[in-house]
Amino acid sequence: MIKGLKMKNKKIFIAIPLCVIIVAPLIFYGYLHFIRYGDHWKQRTTPLPRETVTILCVKFDLEENHLLCNSKKDVYGPDFYKVIRDTFRPYETYEIASSEVATFDEVEEKIGMFKYECEPVVYQADGFTYFNCLYDLRGDREFIIGIMFTYPDNTVFRINTPMGFDGE
Repeated sequence: MIKGLKMKNKKIFIAIPLCVIIVAPLIFYGYLHFIRYGDHWKQRTTPLPRETVTILCVKFDLEENHLLCNSKKDVYGPDFYKVIRDTFRPYETYEIASSEVATFDEVEEKIGMFKYECEPVVYQADGFTYFNCLYDLRGDREFIIGIMFTYPDNTVFRINTPMGFDGE
């Protein structure tokens, strides 16, 4: 009887820390995504105009029944982030050759109408040369998409956002 009790205690002793190791990160992830970084940003902006959504859906060749294009819910600038990232394929994120990513001209063709600033070329000491252009789908400067282009190749190197989506 004592031997069986000790074995049961060992199982409990192992199970409790194991549960804590598995459950604690899930709780923390839920806290970050749903409480700390929830939809509070929606208080500072409004949904994209229907015309803007239609333009983006056409430019990115999205089907009419695509979740962003079917008019069944409000669509915000951040909702298009993954479409933009997956289309332009920044080689820092995808770890692919720069010849496989979009160029400045391709980006301009799709979202150039939403550009509000391009910064001058930056020459770094290590030889890396780039420039940034900033795009705002809504026009209210709440969800800015910063795209870093290599120079002089003009290929997409990185896409930054203030929402923490970088590299997702």
